[in-house]
Amino acid sequence: MSGNTTPTTTDSAITNRSAGKQSSPKQPPTPRKGVHGRLTHLMPEPLVLLLYAVLIGLAGGFGAVGFRKLIKVFQFLFFGQLKPQLSFLGRADVLLLPVIGLVIVSFIVKYFAPEAKGHGVPEVMAAIAENGSKIRGRVVVVKSIASALNIGSGGSVGREGPIVQIGSAFGSIFGQYLGLPERYLRLMVACGAGAGIAATFNAPIGGVMFATEVILGSFALQNFTAIVISSVVSAAIGRVFFGNHASFRANFPFHTGDFRVYWIYIVLGLLAGVWGYVYIKVLYAVEDVFDRIKIPFWSKAVFAGLLVGLAGMWFPQVLGVGYGTVDQALSNHLALWLLLVLLVLKLLITSITIGGGGSGGVFSPGLYQGSMLGGALALVALRIFPHLTISPGALAAITMAGVFAGSAQAPVTAIMMLFEMTGDYSIILPLMITSVLAATVTGTLSKESIYTLKLVRRGLDIARRRQPDRMRAVFVGEALAPERMTLHAEMTVKQAWDKFGTCREWYAWVRDEQGNLVGSVARAQVLEALADEHRKGDAVAKLLPKVIHRVDERATLADALDQMNRHGVTYLLVCRGDRPIGIIGSSDIVHAYKNVELA
Repeated sequence: MSGNTTPTTTDSAITNRSAGKQSSPKQPPTPRKGVHGRLTHLMPEPLVLLLYAVLIGLAGGFGAVGFRKLIKVFQFLFFGQLKPQLSFLGRADVLLLPVIGLVIVSFIVKYFAPEAKGHGVPEVMAAIAENGSKIRGRVVVVKSIASALNIGSGGSVGREGPIVQIGSAFGSIFGQYLGLPERYLRLMVACGAGAGIAATFNAPIGGVMFATEVILGSFALQNFTAIVISSVVSAAIGRVFFGNHASFRANFPFHTGDFRVYWIYIVLGLLAGVWGYVYIKVLYAVEDVFDRIKIPFWSKAVFAGLLVGLAGMWFPQVLGVGYGTVDQALSNHLALWLLLVLLVLKLLITSITIGGGGSGGVFSPGLYQGSMLGGALALVALRIFPHLTISPGALAAITMAGVFAGSAQAPVTAIMMLFEMTGDYSIILPLMITSVLAATVTGTLSKESIYTLKLVRRGLDIARRRQPDRMRAVFVGEALAPERMTLHAEMTVKQAWDKFGTCREWYAWVRDEQGNLVGSVARAQVLEALADEHRKGDAVAKLLPKVIHRVDERATLADALDQMNRHGVTYLLVCRGDRPIGIIGSSDIVHAYKNVELA
């Protein structure tokens, strides 16, 4: 590195886990690396990865089965055992059930695994983006118990988020045990996510699409094969325990009409997209309200539980996952007024459950709202146009896909999952029209999806991390080289040269008397000064430029390179806030560019 630098600190969040460490990330223990190494000596690496995918599929499948059975256990305890004991309260016998459940969940999450709070899917995305795809093992246990308890006690959340996080944690733990490099560890996490979705919804294709489109944000072919294997194995296990049938039990196939009435699916797509936007905004607005309330966390859980219980007293259909009510909407067994009431209530009660500290997914509540919205629109449309040859259930099912496609910004996943969850191929064309339109509308209204907004709100720009431009996909803090050689600022040039003579380093970091990093000098600079008899006794600090140019650890490599070009320097002082934590040079950027591996 040369002795010039740049003072401009990029404004961005300063939360990177690895930036500022003075040593490279710890490598997995040698024995664990040996497991993968020995296997790749026995068979080609692609086959070894498929073997891993099979094992993760098994774990994800049995994990999904166990999680669903755990939900039933808690449902039996709360509604089969505790609720009858409260029968003297009349209709209010359900009031305290969500309160008890939410309070217990809030304590479990608070003290055992804070990342188990909320949706689950954003936490997996964050682990891939900023934590090297590493997920703590305790997440499997904590998320399983907390989410099953939340759903079993009547909390209005879904089971897909927890299952994704549980399956992903299995994949991460397995990959860490083997000592896999990050690019493979990321793949194992995605395999676990796809396996969880495939088993619980009997939707292997949907699991693959969810893992690639939502979790990885990439349809790269090298990811696809392993995720397919995991999803197939997991779905096969799910079928053994749950049966080989569609998730919903309405009277399929539906009548979707001919092309002359396809205008209605354009209307559905537009309205579903708007509702997807409303879902995102209301969910996070309610979370903000709970965050601003300055009371103990368990008090928030009590308050939220009471609101959920009050709604359940009059409309028990909003409690839990609610797929039974979705089946009623698909079968056209709900009145228009009830569809509209349940649509609004499910939106609010889901937001309150999560805002109050609950643990569970937002995918199932989105499907629920979509079915209510579509069912209501179907009844209105058939009253205005009584000769439409369309099943009301078809509009309900298709709008389900639209709301999810919009809120999650995942139209491909929505199309495939709803096709598999209904088992009705006749809806595929309207499904595609509605899902794509809904995703377009919501994407126009909101830059972030219901998953990525949670990450952006805490300073993680997931879109930038997925940038196909590798220079914009890596932060400066992640490209810092370890501090291999240090010179003290008060050292003489002669002493510095003697130290350079003991190693092969081409540059050294310079620290002052207090140990603060102040810059960098190159071997060539020291040699040049040494050649001047009058400079041999000068302090190394005199070789540093008068202006030390800075860059924030959360700037991208592209930002750093741009600063170097503008100021005509070859290195920058990397800062966390105002504190220098390292040096980034042009050679570090080249090294990071060559070694970064994208999904």
